[in-house]
This record gives sequence, structure tokens and C-alpha cells, in this order.
Amino acid sequence: MSSLLESRKDGAAILTINRSLQRNAINYDVMEEMLEAINRAEADSSVSYIIVTGSGEQSFCSGGDVREFHNLRTEEEAYPMLRKMGTVLERLFLCKKPTVALLNGHAVGGGSELAIACDFRISRSNIQVGFIQGSIGLTTGWGGTVFALERMKSDHAMQMLISADRYSAEEAFEKGYITYITKSANWHSEAYEYIGNLFKRSSPILSSYKMYWLSRLDQDKLSERIEQEIRNCARLWAKDEHHIAVEAFLKRKKKQS
Repeated sequence: MSSLLESRKDGAAILTINRSLQRNAINYDVMEEMLEAINRAEADSSVSYIIVTGSGEQSFCSGGDVREFHNLRTEEEAYPMLRKMGTVLERLFLCKKPTVALLNGHAVGGGSELAIACDFRISRSNIQVGFIQGSIGLTTGWGGTVFALERMKSDHAMQMLISADRYSAEEAFEKGYITYITKSANWHSEAYEYIGNLFKRSSPILSSYKMYWLSRLDQDKLSERIEQEIRNCARLWAKDEHHIAVEAFLKRKKKQS
């Protein structure tokens, strides 16, 4: 079974992380499949925009798969994994077509990084988001800080990053992290209606405005900032604080299972 489902609907390329039993956590398969899917969508003339979402209704994405990555102990071991997903999110951030994260569930840790790499974040209510990496001895490591500081007011972004807290959808909306929160019980239909209205103009119009936005960026400098973030996270990954926190997390999960 594919770790990422790819479909087309009304001009949208819909990329769905298909690991609901693992809370849609990112593993190497998801990284590879997502990068390939983004490239296909950007090259497909029938695609006007890209939607990234998760399967089920519990989690949009819970970040990196702790069970798969906990054996990475040193800076040298952690860096390739962080760099790989950092490349995926940088590709998403710099995509020439508009992108939207459809938050079907919680978006925490790397999941919040994935969402903030998209141009817009449409959310159902009763979910939580948060850059919770600080609670396990890390910073963002896939470019999330760089993306947040580009998307949000700096003080709001810094508060979410430094606190490592979880925020309700409503709190995240007030901080400018979430673009729109669905209000009806049929949240899925409302979300797609909102997205359809947002991207109702022709593909050349949508791509032109996206390119205008990208042209304001110094992309070489942006890449340097992302690399700096990844390198720093790799150094923190090797610290005892992180490994102790991960071991505690895995023990809790073992008791719950």
C-alpha cells in the first residue's frame, strides 16, 4: 500500500499521507513519494493548485516517525534524514503553483512544518497545531522556522516556536497560522468549497500570482537559512536531552499498546 495517495479533482492535485495508524507520521517512503508527487503536479498542465492532507480525521501529520528514526543517534546520522525532508518542504514552499494544507486533524511537530510550508492552511475545528519540537529537545529541523517567519508576523511565529505549546485551531487562526476554520458539521465539503472559491480563477492567473510572490524572495538566502536550521537541529538531535525524551515517549506508547 502506498504511503502517499495522489489524485486529481477539479484542477487540484491532492496528496494524502496514507498512514493513519501511525498518525500520518513521515517516514522515508513518504518523503520520496511526496517529492515525486510535487514534481509531477507542478509539471502537469491540468493541475492549477496542490492540496496536501492526511488520511482519517485524527491527524494531518504528527511529524517524523519516532519509531523509524529513534535509532538515529548522532549528528551525522540525523542530518541526512532532516536534509531529505527539508528538501521536500523547500520544494513545496517554492512550488510555482499555489499550495494548501487541508488540516483534517492535528498538525504537530514536523506536521506543523509541513503545513506552514504551504501557502494556505484550511482547518477543521477541534484540532491542535504546534511546533512542539522544543518539548523533545529539538528545534524545527525541516525549515519550519524559516517558513513560519515568512508566512506569519514574527512575534506570533516566535511565540509558537519558542513555547513548543499546542494551540487550538482558533488560537492558531488568531496568530495567523491558520487561514480558515470550517464551521459546519460537514467540514470536508465546506473546506473543499472554500478552497474551490479561493482557486476559482484560471491556472495561468494562479501561477502568475504565485510567481509574483516568489519573486520577492532571495531564494539563495532562503536555502542558506533552511540549511542552517537543519544543521542546528542535527546537532541538537545528538544531545542527551533529545534521546531521553524520545525514550520516555516510546515507553509511554508501549504501555498504552
